Amino acid sequence: MEILVERAAQDGRGLVPPQIVTVGRLPEMLYEARRPFAEDLTQQLAWVKALRSVPRERLTPLIRQRPDDGDLGGWLPLGEMLATLHRELTADGLEFRHVLERGRQLATFDEAPRWELLSDVRDRYLAILDGLEMWDRQSARLYAIEHRECRADFDLVLVGAVDLNRATRAMLDQVADRVTALVFAPPELAGRFDEHGCLVPEAWQDAIIDGVFERTEIADGPADQAAAIARTLGGFAGRYAADEIVVGVPDVGLVPWITQRLEECGLPVRYGVGTEIPHTGPGRLLRSVAEFLERRTFAALAALVRHPDLDLRLKAAGAGDDWLTEFDEFYAAHLPFGVPDVDADDFGGGGGMAAACRKVLELTDPLTGPDRTPGEWAPAIIGLLLDVYADCDLDQADPRDRSVVVACEAVREAVDVYRRIPAELAPRINGAEVIGHVLRTIANETVPAAARTAAIELVGWLELPLDDAPALVVAGFNEGFVPSSLNADAFLPNELRRCLALNDNARRYARDAYALSLLANSRRALKMIAGRRTAEGDPLVPSRLLFAGPDDELPHRVLKLFSPPPKSRVADPFAGSLTPGRARSAFEVPRPTPLKVPVPFMRVTEFSEYLKCPYRYYLRRHLKLEACETSAEELDGGAFGGLMHDVLERFGQCDDVKSSTRPEEIMAFLNAALDLVAGSVFTSTPLPAVGVQLEQVRLRLKAFAEWQAGWAAEGWRIACTEQQVDGERAFLLVDGVPMLLRGRIDRIDVRETSRGLEFVVFDYKTGDAGRTPEQTHRQARSEWVDLQLPLYRHLVRALDEPAVEGAVRLGYILLPRDVRRTGAELAEWTAADLEEADRVAHEVVRAIRREVFWPLAPEAAGFDEFAAICQEQLLGESVEDADVV
Repeated sequence: MEILVERAAQDGRGLVPPQIVTVGRLPEMLYEARRPFAEDLTQQLAWVKALRSVPRERLTPLIRQRPDDGDLGGWLPLGEMLATLHRELTADGLEFRHVLERGRQLATFDEAPRWELLSDVRDRYLAILDGLEMWDRQSARLYAIEHRECRADFDLVLVGAVDLNRATRAMLDQVADRVTALVFAPPELAGRFDEHGCLVPEAWQDAIIDGVFERTEIADGPADQAAAIARTLGGFAGRYAADEIVVGVPDVGLVPWITQRLEECGLPVRYGVGTEIPHTGPGRLLRSVAEFLERRTFAALAALVRHPDLDLRLKAAGAGDDWLTEFDEFYAAHLPFGVPDVDADDFGGGGGMAAACRKVLELTDPLTGPDRTPGEWAPAIIGLLLDVYADCDLDQADPRDRSVVVACEAVREAVDVYRRIPAELAPRINGAEVIGHVLRTIANETVPAAARTAAIELVGWLELPLDDAPALVVAGFNEGFVPSSLNADAFLPNELRRCLALNDNARRYARDAYALSLLANSRRALKMIAGRRTAEGDPLVPSRLLFAGPDDELPHRVLKLFSPPPKSRVADPFAGSLTPGRARSAFEVPRPTPLKVPVPFMRVTEFSEYLKCPYRYYLRRHLKLEACETSAEELDGGAFGGLMHDVLERFGQCDDVKSSTRPEEIMAFLNAALDLVAGSVFTSTPLPAVGVQLEQVRLRLKAFAEWQAGWAAEGWRIACTEQQVDGERAFLLVDGVPMLLRGRIDRIDVRETSRGLEFVVFDYKTGDAGRTPEQTHRQARSEWVDLQLPLYRHLVRALDEPAVEGAVRLGYILLPRDVRRTGAELAEWTAADLEEADRVAHEVVRAIRREVFWPLAPEAAGFDEFAAICQEQLLGESVEDADVV
């Protein structure tokens, strides 16, 4: 239309604009429908009713396992499948019976019983619609053709319509005197097109396509293809403006990679298809609501309350500003499976969390209850969107607000369709199911990307021939995308398609060969890029169209297209504003800043963290950064160990049992203590894995009970457990200045000997591996990497009870997965070893006082929460270390 207006203005003539329609909408302009058409969902439900009316034993050739009558989710995909098959066949003037008749001409055809059944089901389907006084759109077209009802009182011009189906061609034949087909091709290629201006597939199978292979580049993965596009655009050196460049993407999976890379280069990009409505705010809200209604799990509830569009509603309901933190902390602490009762004693959530839960339950309550028809659910779905969005001040000039408006309108139109479902076909379903059907109904609808001035357009393969940009780069030019192939089809494999003259692989090849020829002969600048592998690492091969050349060139083309690319450490140039020489920026790990106050004390566990990585120690201990687990499906190692510590603390504080030498008496207490601790930690419905882990704890405690009884029989008694030291009596004197030490001692045991009292300071270790003190604290029996047990010597000096005198032994009580290794593991360090440990501790204190928190260690176990900040596991070299062209 834009071109027509410009041409009329140039010629000084007036323009009466034509009506422009797609090929799919053309047939209904050529005949008059005598009945209303059944909508897609009504057709699917009619197919379902037709299928269900067939006796169970007769369905075997089509369905091996017949869904239950009430399983709409099992029936609807079958209805959709038959509707799609019926639509494709009728588009080429065929019915199911024609497949049966022509298929018998093939020696390999053994599907006669299936197509006999399908023909019967189709007759039942049409009878159902006839009883409802509705028409099937596809059958109506065949009726109009058969009875020569097509008329046109207007001129019809076909533009780029080179692959019309047979039904459309037959309709055009009845109005041929009003039809003109425009074909982009030189006159000498007229023999490759038929009287409708459509491709003759056979004429294109061996056609030579010039001017493409020489302009083709092979890149590795998606990122490499995106980089190749950037290099190509940089190579244009400003000859083309952004709106004169188009990037073709036969593989839509490349769109995010290309968009990110070009945006990095400062180039505006627009993917015209836009955002699929299920991925908009309202679409994601409905999906989260459906999952919550269907599962009723805490994970589904937590996902729903995180929806950004609910934020204002939840805050207005009294959730406050920190309710999400309360959700995360509650989950991390209790690992609930089901939705807790906000008024029950075991809920334990904060006030903001309770308010958020109540608001979500209020919003979703209208979508609960007995099954209803989809039309009866419509008010509840619209009401949910109104509750969330009605009071929002939406500006359609804002892309995000516009997506909300378009998505809500699409949902409204979908539920309006549900209201129009004939009562005879309307199923009864629950609220989660109806939302699922809404999302499937609008699955292919999109919110087109907002227009951007001077943006580079990303366009699909089939849209490229009619785009008039002079510069074109096509990525993803690989077999399977161009041309596409369909060999494995449950109903219409390629051989049967060829027999029926349906859209087979030869027809697809002809379409894409013509499109490529058109591009090669209509663009001033053209670059084709083919990838070697997908983002998942699966291999790709170049499009076979790249071999459409003279036979004597094939060896050369094979060598070029399949040879490995040259290796280079030179970074890709970046296009900038369509000019070379602009480098990208890179994220740098934030450097430490000076502390506001000197470090007054250290916990004994901090020393190992500093020795592993000063920077990560700084993040955790001085910036107080921490992660809250929101996706755990079981107790992590820390929570598992904490649970056992709590049980063992109760044991060590029970004077009646802690000195017992009877394993069964100890185990009886531990079992009861575990039940009490678990009951105080977990809700009434914890995650299923938690129950299994509790039994694993019980097994480890049983092994502990047997060891503890024998240990007590040797004269050892528990002097104290879980002793917290946080005063000023425990310290390291470093350069004349004390560094206070803090920590919690799990357990101190004592026994009387002929030489006096003997003390052992224990730390419970619940790790699966059951590492010894030596393995944990030192590498190669020389380098100290952990100082916790040696520093316990300084903590015990601050205890009043028990009064520890003289040398103390240090060790672990191992409670590993292999319960045969349960028991005491004492450290065999000499006085010289412990003096060396103190020396290392002094060096750590000096470094921290000097605020030495850099450099960043390349790797450090136990700091997974800082992986993103520290840029761990990044592929490739740093930009600042590479040569930028």
